[in-house]
Amino acid sequence: MITRTSLKNVLVWVLVLALMLPLIPAVTHADTYGFSEMYVKTDNGKKLAVRAQPNKKAEIIGYAQYGQQVAVDWSYAGNDGWSKLVWGSLGDGYVQTRYLVSEKPAPYQKPTKAPATPKPTTDPKKQAAELKKQQAELDKELKSEKEIEPCYIAVRPKRSTSTVNYRVGPSTITSKITAFHSGKELIAVGETNNWWRARDPETGRIGYIFKSLTVKLDKKFVTEEANDGTQKLGKLSVNGEFELTCKLPADYNIQVIDMRGESIHAAILSEDMTKPEMYLDIAYDELYGEVDRMNDMSADDLAVLESSFTSMNEVEITYKETGYGTKLLVAREIGSDEDFVKILSVYKGYFVEFTMTPNPNTASKILTDDQIQAAIQFLTDIIFEPIQK
Repeated sequence: MITRTSLKNVLVWVLVLALMLPLIPAVTHADTYGFSEMYVKTDNGKKLAVRAQPNKKAEIIGYAQYGQQVAVDWSYAGNDGWSKLVWGSLGDGYVQTRYLVSEKPAPYQKPTKAPATPKPTTDPKKQAAELKKQQAELDKELKSEKEIEPCYIAVRPKRSTSTVNYRVGPSTITSKITAFHSGKELIAVGETNNWWRARDPETGRIGYIFKSLTVKLDKKFVTEEANDGTQKLGKLSVNGEFELTCKLPADYNIQVIDMRGESIHAAILSEDMTKPEMYLDIAYDELYGEVDRMNDMSADDLAVLESSFTSMNEVEITYKETGYGTKLLVAREIGSDEDFVKILSVYKGYFVEFTMTPNPNTASKILTDDQIQAAIQFLTDIIFEPIQK
């Protein structure tokens, strides 16, 4: 039976509890059910194994991904470095505590490796000694060099699939000009102890090739320079195939700088390097593929060529004609400190461009009429001779 005194005591306690309720700490939803929300953060950004027991050798019952939120059962009081997870329908699972964090981690960034310091491939002292040795061998080869009667040689590498280097000097330390396959024929004009100094008949370029990688041919050499001074310039091959010959002005030499099947680039320079410099470029151009000679070009097409000069320079345009009837466009700059002359033509789809400028080694920057006439004569003497098949 509840007495008045006991009821009074109950009411007092209810009142006390009501006054103390605001002072009791709030309990989270997670704490209500005995777990905390944590996140997985592995060192390498990979997934974390969840095991059946707090042991590295225990069975793996699943994996938690990097950054995944997991429920940690805080009732597990193991001090063994493991935490207990509420692992869904699979029951409890265990992970290493050090991979759990209270806040969601940022996306994993793979660390960049510092570039390794390259190790020197050779000892600098040994490298310098080897270079000195090679230089001594080069000097020895150059001292032994002598002129010989021109003869034909053919490239013969040790393996048929290999190539042999063609160099600017009789040593492997000199720059390579190109490389030849087996069977390539050259004209030897000089020799050292171990190298031929040879000319490539297709380009006119002089270089050196190792003797032991060639064979001397039993083939009579016929000089390519006739008594009238004409000289083979090279071969062009696109739609039509032609062999070019030219006659050089007195005291001039020609050097083919670059030659491909469709183009030739050559320098014509005086032996004493005092006369005007001349450069010849011949290249096949599809734009003129149907043009047999410049004579066949319309007035409008010629006007376009002329404007390429007159739009940027004060030039004087005249037309000349070669000995075999091909028109030449001559553009001569006037009123400037230094002359230049360009001569253009078209032959069988090939665009011909000839440039003459005063030699930089001389004080005079003026081209005389005689020099320009010599340039026109040079172009007149170039012969496009069809190759006989």
